[in-house]
Amino acid sequence: MSTAAPETRPSGEPSSRARLLVIGSEELARQLAASAPSCEVRGAAHGLDGVWQSGQEAFDGVFVSLGLGAKALPTVQSIREVAPQTRIVVGCEPLDEPLARHAVEQGADDYILEPLQSDDIQRAFALPSVKPPPPAAPPPGPVADEVSGLAAALAALSSGPEEVVARLAAHLRESFATTGALVQVDNYVGQSGEADPVVLEQPVLRAEDSVGRVALGAGASGPLTASVAARLAEYADLTRELVAQSQALLGWRELAWTDDLTRLSNRRHFERRFAELLRDASQRRVQLTLFAFDIDNFKSYNDRFGHDAGDSLLRDVAELLRNTTRDTDVVCRFGGDEFAVIFWEAEKPRVPGSRHPSAAMAMIERFRASIAEHPFQFLGPESPGPVTISGGLATFPWDGADPEQLIRAADQALMAAKRTGKNTIGLAGRGAGESLDQAAS
Repeated sequence: MSTAAPETRPSGEPSSRARLLVIGSEELARQLAASAPSCEVRGAAHGLDGVWQSGQEAFDGVFVSLGLGAKALPTVQSIREVAPQTRIVVGCEPLDEPLARHAVEQGADDYILEPLQSDDIQRAFALPSVKPPPPAAPPPGPVADEVSGLAAALAALSSGPEEVVARLAAHLRESFATTGALVQVDNYVGQSGEADPVVLEQPVLRAEDSVGRVALGAGASGPLTASVAARLAEYADLTRELVAQSQALLGWRELAWTDDLTRLSNRRHFERRFAELLRDASQRRVQLTLFAFDIDNFKSYNDRFGHDAGDSLLRDVAELLRNTTRDTDVVCRFGGDEFAVIFWEAEKPRVPGSRHPSAAMAMIERFRASIAEHPFQFLGPESPGPVTISGGLATFPWDGADPEQLIRAADQALMAAKRTGKNTIGLAGRGAGESLDQAAS
C-alpha cells in the first residue's frame, strides 16, 4: 500500500528526502505524510507486510501503530532484527502510553502520541526542522504561572500531605490546561476539575512499587502530546518527594510538640494552640474553658516509691485523662505533675449570664472518679489508692481575655482548691476556696 504519490526524480538519481514506512491504517499514513511534507512516506497495512518491506528496502525510519493490537510488539522486534540500523517509532492513543513505553523497552527508539503532530514527528525521527534553527540560547525556565503553582504546593508542606496533593492537582490542571487533574499518593487524594475520563496518567513510584498516580483529563484546547507525558512523569516524581517531605515535616513537628513521658501535647504545643483557639473564640463569640490541675502530694510518691513509680503515676494519669476527654479537647502535660485541658465548646454560642460549660464539669468528675478507681500498680496492696488531684477552671471571656489572664485565673483557682484540703476543683471568679462541689450544690 502506498499513501503518498511516487516521488518524481531523474532516473538513477537518489532522493535526498527521508524515507519513512508507516505500518498502520491509511489514515495514519496520510497524517504522517501531511505532518512531514519533507519526507517520502510509504505505507503497510499489516505488520508482516511492514517487516517484509523493511527487509527489502532501506528506510530512514519506520512508524508502527499500536493500533495493530497484539501484533504491534512482535512487529517492532522483527523489524529490529531485519533492519537493525533503522529508527523505529511507535504511536498510540494517550491512554495506551504505558504500552508505548514498553515497546521502547522491546526495541523501539521512541514513541509519539496520536493524532500526530509535526513537532513530535520531527523529534522522534530526528528529522531536520522545516524552519531555520533559532540562535543558541539557554533552555527556558518554567513560566511564572508554573513557578507560582509549585510555590503554592511547597507552602502547603507544613499543612500535611492532604493539602499538598490538593494544591498539586489544582496546579496540574492549570499548568497543562486540562478539564481536570487527579493526584493520588498512598491514601491521600487531591482532585481539581473533572479528570474522568482520564486521558493521560503516570504512576507515582517508590522504589519499584507503584504507590499512586497523577492523571489528567482531556486537554481544554486540543489533544495532549508526547511532551506532556514526559512533563507529567517529572511531576509524578515531584509528587512523591513533596508528600514524603510533608510527612517527615509533620513527624518532626509531632516530636517537637509531644511530651516524651506521657505522649500528651507539651507546653509548647499548648501555648500555640491556646492562642489560636482564643482568637477563634473571640471572633465567633463562643466560650472556652481552661482546666489546670496537679497531683496531690506528688513529691511524696517519688520519695516513698522512687522516681520510676512517679513516672508510672504520670503516665497512668495522662492515659486516664486522655480516655475521659474528647478528641477536640487539647490535653497536655504543662510540666512536672501539672496538666492542662482546653475545653472548647465551639458549637455553642455565648449565652449572657452563663458560666462554666456543664460538659467540662461532667468530664472532670468522670476523670476524678477514674483516678479513684484506678489500680495504680506501684501502690501495691494500697491500690486503688489515695491518689487525688486538685485543679482550677477559668472560662473565656469572663475570667480573662488572653492566655496569660486565663492561665493566671486557673492557677489562682487551683491554689485556692489546695488551701481547702486538696482533692477538689476551684472555680475562677468565685470566692476564695469555693470548689466545683460547692458550686454544684
